[in-house]
Amino acid sequence: MKRLVIFSGFVLGNFAILVISLVVLTIYTSKQSSAQNSVVPQDIKTTQQSYAAFNSPAPTDPGATAYLVSGDARPKLIDAFFARYNSPMTGLGQDIVTAADKYQIPYGYLPAIAQCEGNVGKSMPANSFNPYGYGIYGGQITRFSSWQEGINAVSQTLRTDYFDLGLDTPEKIMPKYTPPSQGSWAFCVDKFLNELK
Repeated sequence: MKRLVIFSGFVLGNFAILVISLVVLTIYTSKQSSAQNSVVPQDIKTTQQSYAAFNSPAPTDPGATAYLVSGDARPKLIDAFFARYNSPMTGLGQDIVTAADKYQIPYGYLPAIAQCEGNVGKSMPANSFNPYGYGIYGGQITRFSSWQEGINAVSQTLRTDYFDLGLDTPEKIMPKYTPPSQGSWAFCVDKFLNELK
């Protein structure tokens, strides 16, 4: 029995030493790994460079020039629209925008109406400068002396006879502008207004 007690004491003592050793070893390795992973300031040696940033001249290429142009894109959009459809109205974009601004109507209405009524100037009464179908019904033909006169007259009429009365969408304009239409006119104008955006 005495041997058993001595043996048990020996085993328990060694076990305690083993547990204490494991705890100490764990703490020691934990401190070592955190020390290795920590950021320690280093003494960084720098050398003086003998150049200054942004002092070099800009590269030159006589064939490459860039310009930043600001301005109103609406005339170009209208002229591109007319050109896409091979219209004789190409080049009138600025005239249309000037009239639209003067009478405070959306710039796309005249080109869209001209597309729906007169195939942007390709299908209209001869010498009328009226691709808008404006004042054309039965045997009646409204003629203008120039594109500019037609642009101005139709823009003014859209303002006074339509927009001022709250008729400010193709759907609202259609019953007065083209009474026989059953919706196709408004659909057409809306389509080309969207194309001009």
